[in-house]
This record gives sequence, C-alpha cells and structure tokens, in this order.
Amino acid sequence: MAFICVALAAGVTLASADQPTTWYTIVTDSGATLGHVSLQVEPRADGRDLIESQQIYLRERGGVANRTTTRTVVREESGGRVSSIESTARTGRFLTRTRATVHADRVDVLRETPAGSGRETIMLPADVRFDDGDALVQSWTPESTPRLEFLNFDSDSMAVERIVVEALGPPDAQGRINAVRWRYEGQDLRGVSRLVLADRQLLEVAQPMFGETFRVRLTDRATAEQRHPPYQVIPNMAQRAPFQISQEARRGHIRYRYEFRDGLTFPLPQTGEQRAHADGGFITLDICDTCGPGLPTDAAYLASALRPTTWLQSDHPRLQAMAAAARGYDVSDARKMEVLLQRAIPYLEEADFNGHYSALDTLDRRRGDCTEAAVLLAALGRAAGIPTRVASGVSYSRQSYHGVSNAFIPHSWVVAYVDGRWRSFDLALREFDSAHIALTIGDGDPRSIAAAGQLASLLRLDTMAEVRTRVGG
Repeated sequence: MAFICVALAAGVTLASADQPTTWYTIVTDSGATLGHVSLQVEPRADGRDLIESQQIYLRERGGVANRTTTRTVVREESGGRVSSIESTARTGRFLTRTRATVHADRVDVLRETPAGSGRETIMLPADVRFDDGDALVQSWTPESTPRLEFLNFDSDSMAVERIVVEALGPPDAQGRINAVRWRYEGQDLRGVSRLVLADRQLLEVAQPMFGETFRVRLTDRATAEQRHPPYQVIPNMAQRAPFQISQEARRGHIRYRYEFRDGLTFPLPQTGEQRAHADGGFITLDICDTCGPGLPTDAAYLASALRPTTWLQSDHPRLQAMAAAARGYDVSDARKMEVLLQRAIPYLEEADFNGHYSALDTLDRRRGDCTEAAVLLAALGRAAGIPTRVASGVSYSRQSYHGVSNAFIPHSWVVAYVDGRWRSFDLALREFDSAHIALTIGDGDPRSIAAAGQLASLLRLDTMAEVRTRVGG
C-alpha cells in the first residue's frame, strides 16, 4: 500500500531560499493523521540541493505497524539545471535506493533493492521541466491564464508526465487560488489533486484516495512531528456496496453506472471484459467475459506490453527460468497464463499489505498483497513472451476483509493478450469475475496503482444491475 506515500508527494515542492525548511502534515477529512512532509533547501557553492523527506505510518488489521520513510535529493547546478536525483525509501527493513543522472537528452536511472539492481533510460523531450511547474505556478495569474500545461520529469516515478493545472474560478476574498492538477502519462491519467495557493506558496494539496481525502497542509515542525496512531488503510478505503452481489451474478454480466463527482470527468479503460460509455456527467461500465473491446492490439502497443521494466523485470534469469516451462508448452497462451499463475502461488502465501514491491523483490520476500501478485504474474507473462499489463481499480468482497464486508476494495490484477484477445487473470483471488472494475492500466508501477485510488474517489456508484440474456422469444 505504499501507493499512498507516492501519491501524496506529487505537487508538494514549493520551498523558498528565505525559508529553507517548510513543513506539511498529512491528514484525512475524518481527522486521522498519516504522517508528514518536510521540504528543505541547502545551498552549495555550485548550486543547491532540494530535499524532500516524507514519513507515513500505517497498519493493517491484525498486522504490525510500519513506517514508510522517503528522502529525495534533487541536485541543481548554479544555473538551475538539475544534474541528479537520489531517493531512498524504507518500509520496515526493506530499503530501496534510486539514483538518476540527468543528461541533456535522457535520464539514466539505477534502482537498487535487496533483490538486486536494475537500470533504465528515460528519453527527455526538449521542453521538459524538473520543478513540477513551481516557477510557472509562483507567477501564475489565473485571470489571464486559467490553464497551465507543461511536461515535467517526476522524481517519484522517474518518468515524464504531462501536467495540466486549471484554476477553479478567480482568487477568493483572501487571495487564495483553488486549482485542480491533472497528471498524465501519454494519454493515460495518472493523478489528480486539488491545490490551494496564496502569496506564491502552496498551502494545501487535497488528494482523493478511495473515498477518503488526504490533505497535505502547511504547518510547523512541532505539529508535523507529533506522535499519532497508525492509519488503517483497508477499512477506511472500502466502498460499501448498495446490496450483496451473488456468485451467479458475478459470473455473468453486470452493468454499473457511476456519476462523476464535482464535474471532473475522465475516460476509463476498456479491457477485454469491460466496456465504458460516458454520457454527460455519468459513465456506464458493462463487465462480462466478452463485454469489452479490449486494449489496443497494434504492434507498438503489444511490444510495449512485452518489455521489461524496473517493476516487471521479465528479462531477469530467475523470472526467465520460472517462465521457461510454460514458454515451451504446446498449449494456448491462455493455458500458459494459468500455468504461470499456479507457478506463482507459493510466492504469495504470506499476506503483507505494507509497501509495494517489484516482481523480483516479491520472489525474495515471498509475501505481498494483490499488487505484488499482479506484478509477479505480469512479469512472468512477459518472460513467457505474452504481452501483459496491470489493471488496478476495485473488486467486490462479500466476505469480511480486514473487518469490512459487502464492499468494493482496492485491487490489482493482470490483463494478458492471449489467443488473439485481451483477457484478465487474477493471481490474488485466483479468478476474475464481473465484480472487478478497472480504473487504470499500467506496468505495475506505484504511480498507475495510486491513480486508481484517486479516480475511485471521483466516482459515485449510482446504480448497478445484473444483465440477463432473455431465453426464447
């Protein structure tokens, strides 16, 4: 569940040289505290370091409380050019180090965990920014320019994003600017938050997440570092269903109608099982085995769904060896995915809801939750030559889960291109049904998983109904 930490960090980067350390506390609208963020500016003879430190304190029901700490140092040269980014993240005893060297046309990234290291190169557009648009925002006049749009290299996800910031009306009586900030990877929405700014300073970031709203608020150090109990994720993020969904209905065709909250509309993915149709302020989702048109099938998209990533290390010898038997079977690709699913089960026998780990890390740790299950199965599929993506959204649980029953809970699974179509496979729950609702499609990275939680908070379930085929005339 480290996606909470990742999601909150985005957009909180406005610190100034005359105020070298700025403190924020992370709270929910229900009054709970998750942790804090500090932003520090350290001058150097040849430039400066921008240091963001974040701490989140979480616990799942019946589990051990864990603190997730992240420290990111962005090194700027005297002219303001970013030369490197270093980040260290720790959840319990698990430590991840990421080092990025910035060149004129690319960023070379090295990610190290106890399971090993991985390298990646991200090509940079000519006009990409590294400041989350701080300089633009600090001189922003919404009356004349109600919308800002720019490309930004995000130091959390180590990826280029397209950022859109839109004013929600003119400044209020106190001179505060309320705005919404959209983050895109290509055309895929990867984040949304509300900002409150005044006097060229960020006062608050409001981050929706599965029915909750997390607020990153400007405060002082004493308040930010106050002791607080751990935040319980699942009970607070479950979304109650209006009625129980039978097993029979889940094996059939279910139609969901959602209302967009606050007039913020956005597209939802169309998988092999999910068809989406927007109508004004509503969106209808039809979900069944053959309801959806599927993800793209052009050569470029399928190639991207086969490549190894820092989260899906499908080219690693260990994952290649696990996939070797399935790769050589003279059976359908769908059957190969089922074989890989069974092969992966022993590595997820111990549940662990703290943090988010790559496929290779999961092999070493031999525990995790649905997100680790999804990245492991997706990586094995790619290692077997089967294009895969990770779907994230919600799934229905009729039984009690972390003290919550008859509810939709955060969930991730795999979509694979098998036998000429896209089809879903769920390692965590062992089967896919029509009570899975996909909100984002990604590569198992925390950013795309976090985006699902944010979008879930911007949707209100209006109606849902079982669609039955009429027999006879």
